[in-house]
Amino acid sequence: MTDPCVQFVLAKLDAFLKRELQLPKKVDTGIRTLGSELDSIAAFLSAAHQRAVQDQQILNWVRKVQDAAYDIIDILDLFDHHKAENGRAISVTRRRAYRSIADQINDIKSILEEINKGRERYPPANSSQAALPPSPTTNRDYSDLHPRFAPLFLSDADVVGFEEDKDMLMAWALDMVDEHKVMFVVGMGGSGKTTLAKQVFDAVKQDFCCSAWISVSKSKKNLEILRNMLDQLCRCSSRAETAPTLLQQSLDFYINRIKEYLLDKRYVIVLDDLWVDDVWRSIMLALPRRNRSRIIITTRRGDIAYSLKDGSVDVHPIQHLSLEKAKELIHRIAFPGSRICPPALATLSNEILGKCEGLPLAITEIGHLLSTKGEREPEWKKLRDSLASELTSHGRLANIAKVLILSYDDLPYHLKNCFLLMNTFPPNHPIQRTKLIRLWIAEDFITEGNNGKELEDLGEEYLNELIQRNLVQVWQMDIDGRPRTCHVQNIMHEIVLSQLQDEKFCEVYPEQRTFAVSNERIRRISIHKGDLGQLCPNLRARALLIFDSLDPYQHSIPIGYSSLKMLRELHLEGANLDMFPADIEELLLLRYLCLRNTGIRSIPKSIGKLKHLETLDLKQTLVRTLPKEICHLSKLRYLLVYRYDIEHYVAFNTIKGFEVAGEITWSANLRKLLFVQVNKNHKIIVAMRGLRELRRLGIMGLRKEDGRILSETIQMLPNLHSLNVAAENEAEVLDMQEISHPPRLQRLYLNGRLERMPSWISKLHDLVRLRLKWSRLDQQSNNPINSLQDLPNLLELQLLDAYNGEQLDFNAGKFQKLKILELELLPQLKMVIMERNSLPCLQKLIIRRCGQLRHIPVGIDDLSQLKEIHLYDMPRNFVSMLEKNGGSLYQLVHHVPLIRSYDAQNGGRWDVKDLSD
Repeated sequence: MTDPCVQFVLAKLDAFLKRELQLPKKVDTGIRTLGSELDSIAAFLSAAHQRAVQDQQILNWVRKVQDAAYDIIDILDLFDHHKAENGRAISVTRRRAYRSIADQINDIKSILEEINKGRERYPPANSSQAALPPSPTTNRDYSDLHPRFAPLFLSDADVVGFEEDKDMLMAWALDMVDEHKVMFVVGMGGSGKTTLAKQVFDAVKQDFCCSAWISVSKSKKNLEILRNMLDQLCRCSSRAETAPTLLQQSLDFYINRIKEYLLDKRYVIVLDDLWVDDVWRSIMLALPRRNRSRIIITTRRGDIAYSLKDGSVDVHPIQHLSLEKAKELIHRIAFPGSRICPPALATLSNEILGKCEGLPLAITEIGHLLSTKGEREPEWKKLRDSLASELTSHGRLANIAKVLILSYDDLPYHLKNCFLLMNTFPPNHPIQRTKLIRLWIAEDFITEGNNGKELEDLGEEYLNELIQRNLVQVWQMDIDGRPRTCHVQNIMHEIVLSQLQDEKFCEVYPEQRTFAVSNERIRRISIHKGDLGQLCPNLRARALLIFDSLDPYQHSIPIGYSSLKMLRELHLEGANLDMFPADIEELLLLRYLCLRNTGIRSIPKSIGKLKHLETLDLKQTLVRTLPKEICHLSKLRYLLVYRYDIEHYVAFNTIKGFEVAGEITWSANLRKLLFVQVNKNHKIIVAMRGLRELRRLGIMGLRKEDGRILSETIQMLPNLHSLNVAAENEAEVLDMQEISHPPRLQRLYLNGRLERMPSWISKLHDLVRLRLKWSRLDQQSNNPINSLQDLPNLLELQLLDAYNGEQLDFNAGKFQKLKILELELLPQLKMVIMERNSLPCLQKLIIRRCGQLRHIPVGIDDLSQLKEIHLYDMPRNFVSMLEKNGGSLYQLVHHVPLIRSYDAQNGGRWDVKDLSD
């Protein structure tokens, strides 16, 4: 008979084993449940963020739900991390992890229940706030004291910098064209839209039968707007009619009454501060389209304005003030007597204006504050250094924040996070479009919908909407009209920084030596300049971004901290590293890794452990070989491993790519692959045939015998948009003849000898950029111009040592869209002829090292759109012909605003001479 004690122990052991065996299943079920719960919370938060919540109790409740969402994400990430770390084996470590996760699942369920019960126990005091408040289009409070209304009371003498805009809009309003016209005046908050519209309205309204100035801001309902319009229009009449009371009539009544009243009248109406297109569409129904009437609409929403643009609807984007106009404005306000800035304050004044970036509202408000400081330099310094705190809700510049933050409030939920992430970058830091979108993808801010669009395309749509909403400014535009780099206006950036911390989105450290991160719930850490120090043990950060690339001290990268093991993004661009940090291999959930502009030379085999990695950015490093374990990264979308070595000119071996050790199987998810060094291993090319999603490919080290395999492979890449191909050396032939069905390439770069011009290039109707380098085509039958002149969308053409002929002829009517033409190192070229009606859109002409060229291109005087001519290391007699003072051919280029010559000097410097002065 078994001892009772033994029976008890066995029973307990049996129960324990059953629980242990059931634990993985329970955890899996709990994880699925939490995933569904997170989807529901995300939908709730999206709705909540689209409403302007005023009640503090509701705000607190929403924040608790947001915190619970973060907790769920942490649990899901922890589960993924343990799976990646321990695999499927049922080990002691794995069971311990499962028990910990099971406990956390139970805890979060309890938290969610408590949040719900608390909401029921303490309903909002105002019963109308018991549910989430309505859309901001109906509840935003614009009192008469709101700073947005101040421009309505400015005199003409108080306005600076809108002279040209005013003249243009007045001419538009008063022209005698017999048609109805609409003009959208578009710009960011505080840019002077209302000021400009008021000046124009007051100047022209006497030339119309009737007029009305209508505020259509978010607080106004359609019925209220139409009643107000009818009231104002009726007051213009000698009969002094009045509109019926609001409570007695419907929307249809007012639409019909206004239309009837205006039917035979010429009117001018200003709709100030439009936020939603539905308001305009309702008003439009009430306005007859006749009698040379004019409507001016001010709005921040460029996306609405441009979507409505047509023959009778135009858009006028308002520009920020130039530096000279900004100085005039701030000096007029800060020094009302003399209107002259004392020399001792000139530097401080310019530094403050630099932060304003020409934004009239910011300049005006800061000017008024400075006027109270007198000419005391310490007070000016104090304000310069404390602008961020003055822009808070309790600061003396709160009026600026009140106006600008409305644009952020108006964003849809999915764009708010995208915009917030942009503000983790340093101010005045150009943000690359492609890098930004890769970060958005890693953050799951862009998700695949039902429309089948690629994440990258959605990301570009998101960025374009932020630009059109005037929250983001383009820094540099690409040739095809897409933003290459962008940034957030300085004052807006300062305002949003407090938002980042309030929402636990990111902790930003602008400039210090070391930092101690103490808020465990912060999701991201951004260091603009400094070093990461002590971290709290339970830190939940998912991103570490370090931007300092100038400080000479050694970065300390504490990624081995257990509190950073859940990172998804690690951005260490410019860090002072010469070895790959070993602890990165422990970041098993890492999606984005940027070590650009560092001194690292190799990547360890352990890179293969990062199964979630989507971006590996090693641009401008010394890495030349990748381990074959790179093949294990099945989620990899962007593999960027290359370096440019340029002093004065691009040499054949300027770009350094990478080799792969051993057999290779590329990730089928790759969208961008740059730059692969083939080096007689054609299997690398064959392995690319499964990359059906690949958009951009750079491949180097090719021999003539690789041509057939490469051509076959390129035809199997249907989504390829950009192709960069380089031969093994300058003398090696690129055999690119056998492509019969090329993908729809938009950019093509061919580096190496061409025996003849590939015929398929003339079929690339989507091609916008073509660069032929070292092609050395002969003069007889391979003039590249003949093959390229009918490409319908070509915007940029570069010929570098690409043609051995003596003459290039641009025939009449050809190259209809070309904007940039670059001719470099064409050793035999003596003459360029541009026939009439060729190159009608050419804006920039660059000529480099064409020593035999005797004459400026014939026909250049007919190129009315030409804005720039750049001459690099051209013969002295050639350059002297184009000098403004005494140049024999200057009359042919006098219409070109910018003409410069450049001569290479030692140390990579250029001696630059402006010929257009």
